[in-house]
Amino acid sequence: MEIKKELLIEKAQEGYAVCNMEGCPLRNHCLRWLTGQHVPSTRSTYRCVNPHYEGVATAKCPMYRNDQKVRFAKGMLHIITDDMPKRVESEVRYGVIAMTNRTYYFEYRNGSRLIPPTLQEQIRDLFREKGWKGEVKFDSYVEDYDW
Repeated sequence: MEIKKELLIEKAQEGYAVCNMEGCPLRNHCLRWLTGQHVPSTRSTYRCVNPHYEGVATAKCPMYRNDQKVRFAKGMLHIITDDMPKRVESEVRYGVIAMTNRTYYFEYRNGSRLIPPTLQEQIRDLFREKGWKGEVKFDSYVEDYDW
C-alpha cells in the first residue's frame, strides 16, 4: 500500500523528524525518509535524524519507521472485567504508569492516545504476571502508521 503524498506533506509541515540518508538500505519503506522527500522548499529549517547517530543508515537503524500500518488499541475503559480481582486492577494500573507515566496512562485509558502493539503486549504480560488468566481486551482497535 502506498502512503498518500498529502499525509507525508502534512507530517513534514508538522515538524516530524525526517531522514535524508540516500544510502540507507531501509529508505524505500521508512516513514522518515519518505516524509523527508516532501519537506517544502519554502522551509529554511526542519528536524532531521542525526546521520552520525549509532546505527543510522544500516539494516538495523534505530530511527527506522516502517511504512506499513499496524494495529493500535484505543482505550482501556473496559479492560477490567467484573470477575477480575480488585488487586489485579490496581497492580496493572500502577504497572502501566511505571512503564509510561501517569498522564499517558490516563490518555491510553480514555482513548485519546493510541496504544502501540509493543505496549499492548507489555500490558497483557502485566495482567498475566499479576495472576489474570482471562483474555485482555482493549476497547477498540484502529489501523495507522507507527510514526
